[in-house]
Amino acid sequence: MHSSRLSRFARVGLAALLSCAGLSGVGTGCVRAGMGQQAEVPMGSWPAWQDLTPLIEVAKAHTDGPALEAMQQARELLREGKAFSADKLLAAAASSSGRHWIAIARADVAAMYFTTCIRGVAWRLPDDPGPHQRSVDYDPSTKVAPGDLSVEALLTNLDDAIEAGKSSPALATQARIARVRVTGFAASCPPNPEVGKRASLIMNSDLAALAAEQHLPPDLAYMWAGVQMQTYSGAAARPFLQRALEGGFDDPSVGYMLAAIAYEQGELEEAERLASEAATRYAELGDLSQRAQVSALRGEIALLAKRFDAAAKHFELAVKLLPNHTGAMLGVAEVERERNGAISASERLTQLIRGLTLQDQELDELLALQIVDDLESLVIIANQDEIQIAQITRDALLFEIDLEEDPFRRGLRYFYAAALEVRLGDYDSARGHAATAGMEFDETWVPIPAKADPRAFLDRLAEASAG
Repeated sequence: MHSSRLSRFARVGLAALLSCAGLSGVGTGCVRAGMGQQAEVPMGSWPAWQDLTPLIEVAKAHTDGPALEAMQQARELLREGKAFSADKLLAAAASSSGRHWIAIARADVAAMYFTTCIRGVAWRLPDDPGPHQRSVDYDPSTKVAPGDLSVEALLTNLDDAIEAGKSSPALATQARIARVRVTGFAASCPPNPEVGKRASLIMNSDLAALAAEQHLPPDLAYMWAGVQMQTYSGAAARPFLQRALEGGFDDPSVGYMLAAIAYEQGELEEAERLASEAATRYAELGDLSQRAQVSALRGEIALLAKRFDAAAKHFELAVKLLPNHTGAMLGVAEVERERNGAISASERLTQLIRGLTLQDQELDELLALQIVDDLESLVIIANQDEIQIAQITRDALLFEIDLEEDPFRRGLRYFYAAALEVRLGDYDSARGHAATAGMEFDETWVPIPAKADPRAFLDRLAEASAG
């Protein structure tokens, strides 16, 4: 039961954290974390990395002259919050004999301090201490300004440094550290999906190499914990999260992930303590989305402890903060099932589905596609849970469906009910409801995406039955 509950909130909550997608908000994300107490750690503490001190200490033994002098001067500018000026100073030494060390320093500064990702191709640095909001700008009219950093150039220069590092292990290690930082954000804000996928592959490969060599600084220990959590288990991730904290990487997501791991291990009191602390931190940051994820986790913790009033409160807060939090919606339904049975749970979930399908709004194409994505998320999570949750969700989709006036929304509810009926083994109903969905869609102007096409669904079902 632990694994099914963990998958429900992890796939809609932790996934966002583990993808390094935290580009908005102050002090969140893969590398712009809060700073805890500085500690002596092998690869440098996170507070020390803010002015490149760990990199400079390594570089002293391998380069000198203009490159080292530029890095030391850049350190002073970073201490004043002048990232743009620091990069400009470093750029002036980019053709020196220590150019590979300069490339690493510029990449580290870019990843730690950029404030705007412009269409995935350029990053913009500030020149004051802030605090700054990180943002993504895909507006075609936004111009790349002089001084904005080309993401491709940063990565190309790091590739060259890694190649040169074949004869200098220290150079190769520092270049890989910088490349993980850059690709972590390049994967979150790519110019196109293919580039994002490639950046993720490079990031994971470099992380694995650095972990094998025990060369993870605190922020990369956090990122490697994410890989461990997604690929293996929370138990595998926990030591790396603790290492991140010991190194001063004090992002509230670390506490959130540790809370999730404690929950997975059945350590409910510790899980609630950590989750409560993370909730307070996210509230201070004004991060509504992550507050919602933590509330959903606290709901799961309370549900497992059979504290149903607390569970309901936390799940309902998650939905209030993030109205399309489908994992929390299923949590609300599960609390209702525990209190009043499966029929009452389906009726309660129907109310939430009406909100999920934006009942009070006129649809345009973007909103219609959002509804498709949200209902798909609900069904995917329900499918991964115990069989009765899938049944409750299927019944909720069909309950009072005739009261729905919009054929597009009716069609989607029939279609996703059919998808759940396959899990339930009710193939005749699945065929019937998919066919009904197709007729409903014939009455709407909204283009139906391929993943919600009833005819394709029926074809796949026929092929499966024939096989």
